[in-house]
Amino acid sequence: MNSSRCCPMPETQRKEPESEERVGASAILPPEPEGVILDMDGLALDTEATYCQAWQQAAATLGCPLPEEFCRSLFGHHAEEVRRLVAEFTGNRLDLEDFARLASRIWHDHVAVQGVARMPGLEALLSFLRARSIPYALATNSEARFADICLERAGVRRLFPVIVTRDQVAHGKPDPDLYLEAARRLGVPPQCCLALEDSEAGIEAAHRSGAFAVLVTPRPNLSEKVREYARVRFSSLGELLAALKLGCSRN
Repeated sequence: MNSSRCCPMPETQRKEPESEERVGASAILPPEPEGVILDMDGLALDTEATYCQAWQQAAATLGCPLPEEFCRSLFGHHAEEVRRLVAEFTGNRLDLEDFARLASRIWHDHVAVQGVARMPGLEALLSFLRARSIPYALATNSEARFADICLERAGVRRLFPVIVTRDQVAHGKPDPDLYLEAARRLGVPPQCCLALEDSEAGIEAAHRSGAFAVLVTPRPNLSEKVREYARVRFSSLGELLAALKLGCSRN
C-alpha cells in the first residue's frame, strides 16, 4: 500500500458541500484514493438497455406489458428484488418463473449477436488507475454467470483482476456487502475507497459501506435518496477521470 495516499476524509470532516460544488468538472474528489470499486451495469458496461429490452419483450410475450419507465426503475437491483418488484407492479399477473426464463433467453440471444458495449472512458480510467498503482475491483449485483458473459462479450474480463458478484455475498445492493467484500479483497479499508455507481440501489450500498460514494450518470432527474447518498456526481467516466487526475496531482 502506498503510504503517500490517505483515506478520503476523516469522519469529522465529512460535511456535505452545496450542490454546485459537487457536480461535474467543479466537483472535488479526495486526495489519491487507496482503492477504487466500480459497479458493472450502467457504470462500466452499457448493459442496462439490454436488460430493459429483455424484460419488456418477455413480459409482452406473456401478455403483461411493462412500461419502459418501470423497467428503468429496476436498474441496480439484484435478480430477487427485480422479481419481487415485477410481481408487485403486475399484481402477480405474470408467472415469474416463465418471465425470468424467457427474459434470460432473450438477453442471451441478444448479447450473443450484438455483444456488450463498454461505457465511454472505461479503459482510460482503468489505465490511469494501473499507472498510479491504485488497486481496483468490480462489485456487481449481477450473478457471476451473467457478469462473466458481460465482461467477456465486452472484451474487458482480463482488465478486472478482482470481481465480486451478487452470489458471493449474503446480501446484494442496496446492502453494503458487495462493497465491503470488494474492499476486503483489495486489502483497503472501505472508507479509503472511491465507490463508483450509477443507480439508487448502488449509491445507497456504497454510502452504507463507508466508501466515498461517487455517482456517475448523465440522467438529470435524481431521487432525493440519490442526492443524499452521493458525495459528488459526474455525467461521465471521462469527467470523473479529469477530477481524479486533478485530485492526484494535488497529493
